[in-house]
Amino acid sequence: MEFRQLEYFLGVASELHFSRAAEKLFIAQPALSRQIQQLEDNLGVLLFERDKRNVKLTSAGEYLREEAKQVISQLENISKRTQQIHKGESGEIRIGHPGSAIYSVIPPILTSLRTNFPEIKAKLSEVLEDDLFGNLKNYQVDVGFIREPFVDKNIVSKVIFEESFVLVLPENHWISQENFISLAQVKYESFVLPPRYAGSAYYDLLVRMCEREGFAPNISHESNYGATILRLVEHNLGVSLMPISYKFSSAMRVKFIELMDVPERTHLSMAWRKDDTNPVLLNFLKAAESVIFDNVV
Repeated sequence: MEFRQLEYFLGVASELHFSRAAEKLFIAQPALSRQIQQLEDNLGVLLFERDKRNVKLTSAGEYLREEAKQVISQLENISKRTQQIHKGESGEIRIGHPGSAIYSVIPPILTSLRTNFPEIKAKLSEVLEDDLFGNLKNYQVDVGFIREPFVDKNIVSKVIFEESFVLVLPENHWISQENFISLAQVKYESFVLPPRYAGSAYYDLLVRMCEREGFAPNISHESNYGATILRLVEHNLGVSLMPISYKFSSAMRVKFIELMDVPERTHLSMAWRKDDTNPVLLNFLKAAESVIFDNVV
């Protein structure tokens, strides 16, 4: 049984008239009749009862008609799916990101991705900064968002977002946006900050903000995860300095004091493997490029 024979069979089964079916199938009637005869011979059954005036499906023909419809539909879906995968219109993109990115750049990028490539599935993982480039090199993620600068000839890195910092305080803290003057007001507070790793430019940036006000932060707790830092601040275990995008995170009993007069800003970069020709990644990058990130939060 051939795919082409099934198409010819369904054409005749739909019209119940060989001449009309031949016209719609763009095949000569004698050739169409031969194809149907060959199908019947191969199956060893009679599919049509026919005389000079009428064509009628047999019981076996009615059964084959319903099954053939499903087979044709499935094959068409397989063909379409195969073409989508080849073009990168279907598949999975694995994204590594810091917690703050989910409150800033990731939602609009995924919205653009869904609009332009609805069959692409995004798999997101919150990844530590010092692990992200290793995950990229080891093909554990396809694209990453990171605040630390990184130079590697095999990795493409592009700054896509810039934002200011906020001082994060427990909800009942005496400092407010109205009476805030400078970070010197929290010089005697305990701080909850990310740990410092070798060459950690982001950590150094946070410490420099404090040192300019004449003090080194007294770090009582460390965490790489923004949600953990917010929870510790909420429970009066310290104050913190974080990107302003965390202000749009889930509600906790903390308050955010925008550091409007502080020159330091944090940059978020998007990184991917230079030699990666995965069409799904290329379409993800197109979706990301269609979103404008030049607004400063």
